[in-house]
Amino acid sequence: MHADVPGPFRVDLQDVRRLEISYSLARPDKADLAVEYVGGRVRVFVVDRFLIESLLEQLEYGEA
Repeated sequence: MHADVPGPFRVDLQDVRRLEISYSLARPDKADLAVEYVGGRVRVFVVDRFLIESLLEQLEYGEA
C-alpha cells in the first residue's frame, strides 16, 4: 500500500467521546474531522466535506 493512502480505519462509537467537524472558506471542499476518544486521545483527519455532509444527512433522515 502507498504511504499516502490510508489503510482501513474502524471506530467503535462507544469509544468516542466527541466528534467535531470544521472547515474554512480557504478550503471549502475539505473539512477537519477531530475525534476525541474516551481516555483523551484525539485524532484529526482531513476529509471530503461534501461526503461527510451527505453521510450526516443520511443518518439524520434514517436513510443509512
